[in-house]
Amino acid sequence: MKKRVAIVGAGVSGLACAQELVQQGHEVTLFEKSRGPGGRMPTRWLDRDIEPPLGFDHGTQYFQASAPAFVHLIDQARKAGAVAPWDGQVVNLGYGFSSPHHSTNTRWVGTPGMASLARFMARGLDVRLQCRVAGMARFEGSYQLTIHQADGTVRVESGFDAVVSAVPAEQVVPLFSEIHKPLASLASSVQSNVTWSVMLTPREAVKVDFDGAFVVDSPLGWICRDSSKPGRAMGDRWMLQATADWSRLHQEYAADEVGKMLLDVFCNVTGQLIEEPLTLTAHRWLYSLPSNPVGVACHFSEELMLGACGDWLNGARVEDAFLSGHTLGNQLSNVFEITLTQ
Repeated sequence: MKKRVAIVGAGVSGLACAQELVQQGHEVTLFEKSRGPGGRMPTRWLDRDIEPPLGFDHGTQYFQASAPAFVHLIDQARKAGAVAPWDGQVVNLGYGFSSPHHSTNTRWVGTPGMASLARFMARGLDVRLQCRVAGMARFEGSYQLTIHQADGTVRVESGFDAVVSAVPAEQVVPLFSEIHKPLASLASSVQSNVTWSVMLTPREAVKVDFDGAFVVDSPLGWICRDSSKPGRAMGDRWMLQATADWSRLHQEYAADEVGKMLLDVFCNVTGQLIEEPLTLTAHRWLYSLPSNPVGVACHFSEELMLGACGDWLNGARVEDAFLSGHTLGNQLSNVFEITLTQ
């Protein structure tokens, strides 16, 4: 007999958990407050009507794979054209110096945008977009969720045998504080970094001999020629990401002001003068990478049939988020199987 599971959040961890449960024959519904799956692996599309579409990866810049389960997923996604290796030249960059940044692991990106991996993972899953879970209650062993929809209406979904949280730690606390205090307490111990990201399109190509750079001793931590990634539209487009410290100090600044400040830093560190760029858009990630992940694969209460997965538990990498959801999906499936055989 299949079980019904609600997953709050359709980022990589929530999707990985759903995949495991669906493969075991269970009915899963994912509720995602954004307009698309992927969480912090989004693509900001400027023009989706051209081929390839024009956009920016304004969250996660790339990811790497080593665990067998994640390697298997990436292999499948590559065969489907949803991801590809990025062989861009990456350096360590400072004011007046540049040196190669060596890595033995392949850097992967979604194609034609980072969100493509999440869309691949979401195939065949019941993902309800622009649906924010505002409340939760448990009656006689099953869960009822209150859903706020994009059109302003409120719906109630009931009859779930289990609930999974797959959202940042800060969003776990208000949602689960009444129904499962240990989970809320665990989540409250984790802090996520604020990160400012800037999407830049200069009028002329930036003349540097690298595609990505880890910037040292600077307000910027990472810069990347986003258009150098495979499957992208022609042109010269850059992503600038500020450090956690700088972003925290400037988190209440206006986006336009942040964009201009980080553009000045970019010009200084690259030695390039960029006047009147075609686009300069700043985006603040209020809950970016966790600064102090718990260090456990996932959280699960068999008594309440309630779990949590995500990078705030397992680690800050994309692979960590996937493994957290993958592990929780297996745990839930095993408990369901034991319950059904008793």
